[in-house]
Amino acid sequence: MKGLLKNDFLSVYANAKVFSVFLALFGVFVVAVASESLLIGYGLVAMVGFSVNAIGVSKNQAASQWGKYKLTLPVRRADIVKSLFINQALWLLAGTLFAGTGLGLSWLLHGCPFYQAIDSLSLFSLGISMSLFMGAIFFPLFYFWGDERSEVSLVLSFLGAFALDWALISAINHLLGTGTYAILAGLAILLSCSLGAFCLSCPLTVGIFRRKEY
Repeated sequence: MKGLLKNDFLSVYANAKVFSVFLALFGVFVVAVASESLLIGYGLVAMVGFSVNAIGVSKNQAASQWGKYKLTLPVRRADIVKSLFINQALWLLAGTLFAGTGLGLSWLLHGCPFYQAIDSLSLFSLGISMSLFMGAIFFPLFYFWGDERSEVSLVLSFLGAFALDWALISAINHLLGTGTYAILAGLAILLSCSLGAFCLSCPLTVGIFRRKEY
């Protein structure tokens, strides 16, 4: 498993390094301008962007035939799938750290950038939720359809994550109403649903992968 995780990490590293430079430059601008909308966009781009880079490792490995070569190694198919899920979670953490750094610096220099401080939790919850839903949708589709339709799988996973978050937020707002307690409960539901989908997607992807013939 350690070798698989290292390989997946290094497969993402080159693109992630370029993306990190972009985020650093963009972050300087966002912190200097102190715009609420720009800060929200920066946080979402950081979290979702790193997750997209991590998800793309499957496509890259398929194109280089490394995905098939791994099947000849003394590793289980379940471990191959688990390493992809863990890898995405690690890069999501990196994106969350970038978002947190940008928000923290803006808060330090200009004060709370949001109307309410609790809105910062909403930003992180939405970014994490979208990223987890994307992974939960992409990996089963990728192994079911194959790398030939990986672009379609990626687009569908992004749209599906957006639709699920929109539906959940709409339902939560309708059922719980407003207020601090309602907001915190809603964020907990949002994160629980996305994390649950992400965790359930792993054994589903393993089952699909085990039935694939190469």
